[in-house]
Amino acid sequence: MYKLIYFFGPDGTGKTTHADLISTRLKLMGFRVWRTSVKQHHTIAYLLLKLMNLGSYDIQIINYYGFPERLAHRINRLWKMVEFFGLLPAVFYRVYLPMILGYVVVCDRYVLDSLVTLSYFLKEQNSVLGIFARFLVSLIPKSSLLVFFDADTEVIMLRKPNEPLSVELITYYKRMYRILLKIHGLRTEKVNTTDVSIQNVQKKIAFQIKQV
Repeated sequence: MYKLIYFFGPDGTGKTTHADLISTRLKLMGFRVWRTSVKQHHTIAYLLLKLMNLGSYDIQIINYYGFPERLAHRINRLWKMVEFFGLLPAVFYRVYLPMILGYVVVCDRYVLDSLVTLSYFLKEQNSVLGIFARFLVSLIPKSSLLVFFDADTEVIMLRKPNEPLSVELITYYKRMYRILLKIHGLRTEKVNTTDVSIQNVQKKIAFQIKQV
């Protein structure tokens, strides 16, 4: 059995739904399952953003689109370090510790999502390259099933009507995920949920799990 089953991709593609369903399926099969998610903005970064929310900043917009230009040039380098050191404890306690304790970890966001989000947040495409990115990618265990979720941009927008998404943002995310996979040579199962039923997506994922 895989130690980590990791669902990643743009928001609105079905990651959380299918991570929940696969977790339930595995539990019914008798496996010890740890259901988790490792999002961006941990610990210090999260607290700083909450403090900013007390001022005149729209925190939801910042979460998606990064800092206003008047702040970005002053804080980008520092923020990258804050995010990096905030992410490591989350990776250990939410993913590695459960694996050490014998759980199958089912995660709907992890290091690839953090890299893509941070690259857009800081307006630095090169954030998916270099030592920083290679280190985070190395935190994906060898015995992992990676499932890349995608869907048509228009469908994603319809599924997330209350979130400040844009065609530009979704297109950027899709492109950066593909760049990450190519650069780091990651093998993944690709699932497009645009017009595929939840049942058929589950069958495809279950089939991949049974191959181990």
